Amino acid sequence: MLVVGAGLVGCQVARLEQDAGREPVVFDVAPRAKDLADILDLDRCTVVRGDILNPLDLVAAIRDHGVRRIVHTAAYAGLVAGGRAAPLTATMVNFLGSAHVLEAARLLDVERVVVCSSSTLYVFMSGGEDAGAFGLEEAHPRPTTVYAANKRAVEDLAIAYHEDQGLDVVAARLAVVFGPWAPGGGGGPTQAMAGWLGAAMRGEAVTIDSPGNDWVYSKDAARALHLACWAEGLTSRVFNVGTGVPCGSAEIAEAFRSVFPGLSVQAAPPGGPLAQMAPMDIGRARRQLGFEVEYPLERALVDYRRWMKDRGEKAAG
Repeated sequence: MLVVGAGLVGCQVARLEQDAGREPVVFDVAPRAKDLADILDLDRCTVVRGDILNPLDLVAAIRDHGVRRIVHTAAYAGLVAGGRAAPLTATMVNFLGSAHVLEAARLLDVERVVVCSSSTLYVFMSGGEDAGAFGLEEAHPRPTTVYAANKRAVEDLAIAYHEDQGLDVVAARLAVVFGPWAPGGGGGPTQAMAGWLGAAMRGEAVTIDSPGNDWVYSKDAARALHLACWAEGLTSRVFNVGTGVPCGSAEIAEAFRSVFPGLSVQAAPPGGPLAQMAPMDIGRARRQLGFEVEYPLERALVDYRRWMKDRGEKAAG
């Protein structure tokens, strides 16, 4: 397996490959060996430095290592915020880079590609007033952020590569992912969760300010991608990957109080564009991939805290 993007989710996908007794190839424009070593056994994987904006780098990685399956997790830094700050660069990385992955896979007869989409497609959308009626301009919602537009375009291109080119492609719409990784991975909510947890571990008062995100632990997100890569008999091409349970400030604060008894934890009032987000339906992933949530929020915080503690002890030692 080739894992494109050695970050928050990609490193966990590679770890699952190692757990399955295989040696993944990890591809990244700037692989961070020290941080990867916190998650992976570097003696049982191959780390390749390469750029998804250079299709020849992808071709070489696939050909040189006999890659038969790909999980593509790479994205422009900052996700939604990154797309706002650098829309053209983000589009090149998110969309053109994905096009390069799909084309390299097609040319080299890769068996399956899993690409990452996003739950932002349920949030940053407008339109749909024409209720899906054929021939009317606003029948289907349209993305309203560059990042959401990138992910919608990646999904559409992936489906087109399947229908038009015969490539076996699966798209996974990831909820807000958080979990073990060095600073800098994921988007704003991911960094916020890391900050709250770090403050709690130092015994500091924490104020949780979060809209109703569906928060999925990185180990669960990675397991869904790994299942999607190897599952047989799929009848669908797009899968929601989350917990199916949005958690706002109050729910997150309650989980923190459970994990850190006696800690001063406050919940800010709900607000923002995600405050009314309906749960993502993960029934399709359950039925076809065999995916089940292993890390609901409280258990995820316990595991994440253990990892942060172990990492801090290693650094101190």
